Amino acid sequence: MQDYQNATGTTFTQDEFIKDAALQDKVATWHIADLDKAINALGDDAAEYDRDGLRAVAHLGGKSGMKKFVQSKGEYNPADELGTSLQSYYDKFSKRGEV
Repeated sequence: MQDYQNATGTTFTQDEFIKDAALQDKVATWHIADLDKAINALGDDAAEYDRDGLRAVAHLGGKSGMKKFVQSKGEYNPADELGTSLQSYYDKFSKRGEV
């Protein structure tokens, strides 16, 4: 939400966001496009990966974490506080399964 606000120069509260389905859709569309730009910037390095899987990795590990994951061919694979690793998120949301 904050990334969207910074990128678009808009302001709204979390309560306004929660109550506005159209705004939620707008932010989600922007977010996916923003992640796709980061994936596209990786060029051929990202070609062997499934886009949905990389979106999930970026969601969990941020765009910089997704970049490290791709450039290390999955060797960079931290987990969140619940034990979910970047690779497990990739596997869960990828249409192609493991790389």
